[in-house]
Amino acid sequence: MENETNDVVELVRRAQDGDEQAMAEIITIHKVLISTIIYRMVNDPELSKDLTQETFIRFFLKIDKVKYPEKTRAWLCRIARNIVYDHFRKENRQKTVSLDEVQEVSSDSNINKRYKQMIIQDALQRLKERDRMILTLFYYEGFSMAEIADIMNFSINNAKVRLHRARLKLRDELEVHKDELLSVR
Repeated sequence: MENETNDVVELVRRAQDGDEQAMAEIITIHKVLISTIIYRMVNDPELSKDLTQETFIRFFLKIDKVKYPEKTRAWLCRIARNIVYDHFRKENRQKTVSLDEVQEVSSDSNINKRYKQMIIQDALQRLKERDRMILTLFYYEGFSMAEIADIMNFSINNAKVRLHRARLKLRDELEVHKDELLSVR
Protein backbone atom coordinates (compact mmCIF):
# COMPACT_ATOMS: atom_id res chain seq x y z
CA MET A 1 0.00 0.00 0.00
CA GLU A 2 2.83 2.38 0.85
CA ASN A 3 4.51 1.66 -2.50
CA GLU A 4 1.23 2.41 -4.27
CA THR A 5 0.95 5.68 -2.33
CA ASN A 6 4.47 6.63 -3.41
CA ASP A 7 3.54 5.89 -7.02
CA VAL A 8 0.44 8.08 -6.77
CA VAL A 9 2.47 10.89 -5.18
CA GLU A 10 4.87 10.78 -8.12
CA LEU A 11 1.99 10.63 -10.63
CA VAL A 12 0.30 13.65 -9.05
CA ARG A 13 3.53 15.64 -9.18
CA ARG A 14 3.99 14.69 -12.83
CA ALA A 15 0.35 15.58 -13.57
CA GLN A 16 0.85 18.95 -11.90
CA ASP A 17 3.63 19.53 -14.44
CA GLY A 18 1.18 18.75 -17.26
CA ASP A 19 2.09 15.11 -17.93
CA GLU A 20 -1.02 13.63 -19.59
CA GLN A 21 0.25 10.06 -19.19
CA ALA A 22 0.40 10.59 -15.42
CA MET A 23 -3.18 11.86 -15.49
CA ALA A 24 -4.28 8.74 -17.38
CA GLU A 25 -2.53 6.52 -14.83
CA ILE A 26 -4.23 8.33 -11.93
CA ILE A 27 -7.58 7.65 -13.59
CA THR A 28 -6.67 3.99 -14.17
CA ILE A 29 -5.72 3.51 -10.52
CA HIS A 30 -8.83 5.17 -9.06
CA LYS A 31 -11.58 4.72 -11.67
CA VAL A 32 -13.10 1.51 -10.28
CA LEU A 33 -13.20 2.87 -6.73
CA ILE A 34 -14.77 6.20 -7.70
CA SER A 35 -17.29 4.72 -10.13
CA THR A 36 -18.34 2.07 -7.59
CA ILE A 37 -18.89 4.65 -4.86
CA ILE A 38 -20.89 6.86 -7.20
CA TYR A 39 -22.93 3.95 -8.53
CA ARG A 40 -23.82 2.87 -5.00
CA MET A 41 -25.02 6.40 -4.34
CA VAL A 42 -27.07 7.01 -7.51
CA ASN A 43 -27.97 3.44 -8.56
CA ASP A 44 -27.87 4.38 -12.25
CA PRO A 45 -25.05 3.04 -14.48
CA GLU A 46 -25.14 5.82 -17.07
CA LEU A 47 -25.38 8.59 -14.50
CA SER A 48 -22.55 7.05 -12.48
CA LYS A 49 -20.32 7.09 -15.59
CA ASP A 50 -21.08 10.78 -16.15
CA LEU A 51 -20.50 11.70 -12.50
CA THR A 52 -17.28 9.66 -12.40
CA GLN A 53 -16.02 11.55 -15.43
CA GLU A 54 -17.02 14.84 -13.80
CA THR A 55 -15.11 13.82 -10.66
CA PHE A 56 -11.87 13.35 -12.56
CA ILE A 57 -12.38 16.52 -14.57
CA ARG A 58 -12.85 18.52 -11.38
CA PHE A 59 -9.81 16.82 -9.84
CA PHE A 60 -7.56 17.69 -12.78
CA LEU A 61 -8.84 21.26 -12.98
CA LYS A 62 -7.66 21.75 -9.39
CA ILE A 63 -4.63 19.46 -9.42
CA ASP A 64 -2.27 22.39 -8.97
CA LYS A 65 -3.86 22.98 -5.55
CA VAL A 66 -3.00 19.48 -4.26
CA LYS A 67 -0.74 19.97 -1.24
CA TYR A 68 -0.76 16.38 0.01
CA PRO A 69 -0.60 14.02 -2.99
CA GLU A 70 -0.54 11.02 -0.64
CA LYS A 71 -4.20 11.81 0.15
CA THR A 72 -5.28 11.71 -3.50
CA ARG A 73 -7.64 8.78 -2.97
CA ALA A 74 -9.45 10.55 -0.12
CA TRP A 75 -9.61 13.78 -2.11
CA LEU A 76 -11.09 12.02 -5.14
CA CYS A 77 -13.69 10.35 -2.90
CA ARG A 78 -14.57 13.71 -1.37
CA ILE A 79 -14.96 15.26 -4.84
CA ALA A 80 -17.17 12.31 -5.88
CA ARG A 81 -19.28 12.75 -2.74
CA ASN A 82 -19.75 16.44 -3.42
CA ILE A 83 -20.67 15.84 -7.06
CA VAL A 84 -23.29 13.29 -6.04
CA TYR A 85 -24.68 15.66 -3.39
CA ASP A 86 -24.82 18.43 -6.00
CA HIS A 87 -26.64 16.11 -8.39
CA PHE A 88 -29.27 15.23 -5.78
CA ARG A 89 -29.73 18.86 -4.85
CA LYS A 90 -30.27 19.74 -8.51
CA GLU A 91 -32.57 16.84 -9.24
CA ASN A 92 -34.19 16.76 -5.79
CA ARG A 93 -35.12 13.15 -6.33
CA GLN A 94 -34.01 9.67 -5.41
CA LYS A 95 -34.35 6.70 -7.74
CA THR A 96 -35.42 3.39 -6.21
CA VAL A 97 -34.84 -0.09 -7.53
CA SER A 98 -37.73 -1.68 -9.39
CA LEU A 99 -38.47 -5.15 -8.12
CA ASP A 100 -39.54 -6.10 -11.66
CA GLU A 101 -35.83 -6.44 -12.48
CA VAL A 102 -35.82 -9.70 -10.50
CA GLN A 103 -37.39 -11.45 -13.49
CA GLU A 104 -34.21 -10.90 -15.52
CA VAL A 105 -32.30 -13.52 -13.50
CA SER A 106 -32.83 -17.16 -14.49
CA SER A 107 -32.02 -19.61 -11.66
CA ASP A 108 -34.01 -19.78 -8.41
CA SER A 109 -30.98 -19.31 -6.15
CA ASN A 110 -29.81 -16.35 -8.23
CA ILE A 111 -33.30 -14.88 -8.12
CA ASN A 112 -33.36 -15.13 -4.33
CA LYS A 113 -29.86 -13.68 -3.99
CA ARG A 114 -30.60 -10.88 -6.46
CA TYR A 115 -33.92 -10.16 -4.73
CA LYS A 116 -32.16 -9.80 -1.37
CA GLN A 117 -29.54 -7.51 -2.93
CA MET A 118 -32.29 -5.39 -4.43
CA ILE A 119 -34.07 -5.11 -1.08
CA ILE A 120 -30.85 -3.89 0.53
CA GLN A 121 -30.06 -1.52 -2.36
CA ASP A 122 -33.60 -0.14 -2.26
CA ALA A 123 -33.29 0.43 1.50
CA LEU A 124 -29.96 2.19 0.96
CA GLN A 125 -31.56 4.45 -1.63
CA ARG A 126 -34.15 5.57 0.91
CA LEU A 127 -31.41 6.79 3.27
CA LYS A 128 -29.96 10.28 3.12
CA GLU A 129 -26.96 10.68 0.81
CA ARG A 130 -24.54 11.09 3.71
CA ASP A 131 -25.70 7.84 5.33
CA ARG A 132 -25.44 5.98 2.01
CA MET A 133 -21.96 7.35 1.47
CA ILE A 134 -20.60 6.33 4.86
CA LEU A 135 -22.12 2.82 4.62
CA THR A 136 -20.76 2.39 1.10
CA LEU A 137 -17.27 3.50 2.07
CA PHE A 138 -17.17 1.24 5.11
CA TYR A 139 -18.91 -1.94 3.92
CA TYR A 140 -18.51 -1.99 0.16
CA GLU A 141 -15.14 -0.31 -0.22
CA GLY A 142 -13.49 -1.33 3.06
CA PHE A 143 -12.24 2.10 4.05
CA SER A 144 -10.93 2.55 7.60
CA MET A 145 -12.64 4.96 9.99
CA ALA A 146 -9.69 7.36 9.63
CA GLU A 147 -10.06 7.36 5.84
CA ILE A 148 -13.83 7.85 6.08
CA ALA A 149 -13.33 10.71 8.53
CA ASP A 150 -10.92 12.33 6.07
CA ILE A 151 -13.22 11.85 3.07
CA MET A 152 -16.36 13.02 4.88
CA ASN A 153 -14.52 15.84 6.65
CA PHE A 154 -15.43 14.55 10.13
CA SER A 155 -13.42 13.70 13.21
CA ILE A 156 -12.85 9.97 13.65
CA ASN A 157 -15.24 9.88 16.62
CA ASN A 158 -17.88 11.74 14.64
CA ALA A 159 -17.44 9.28 11.75
CA LYS A 160 -17.95 6.36 14.15
CA VAL A 161 -21.11 7.92 15.54
CA ARG A 162 -22.47 8.66 12.06
CA LEU A 163 -21.70 5.12 10.89
CA HIS A 164 -23.55 3.74 13.91
CA ARG A 165 -26.55 5.98 13.21
CA ALA A 166 -26.53 5.07 9.52
CA ARG A 167 -26.55 1.37 10.47
CA LEU A 168 -29.56 1.95 12.70
CA LYS A 169 -31.41 3.81 9.94
CA LEU A 170 -30.64 1.02 7.46
CA ARG A 171 -31.80 -1.57 9.97
CA ASP A 172 -35.07 0.33 10.37
CA GLU A 173 -35.51 0.44 6.59
CA LEU A 174 -34.88 -3.30 6.34
CA GLU A 175 -37.13 -4.25 9.28
CA VAL A 176 -40.18 -4.84 7.06
CA HIS A 177 -38.15 -7.31 4.97
CA LYS A 178 -36.59 -9.14 7.92
CA ASP A 179 -38.21 -12.51 7.15
CA GLU A 180 -37.26 -12.37 3.47
CA LEU A 181 -33.67 -11.44 4.17
CA LEU A 182 -33.20 -14.09 6.84
CA SER A 183 -34.75 -16.91 4.81
CA VAL A 184 -32.33 -19.74 4.00
CA ARG A 185 -33.50 -20.22 0.39
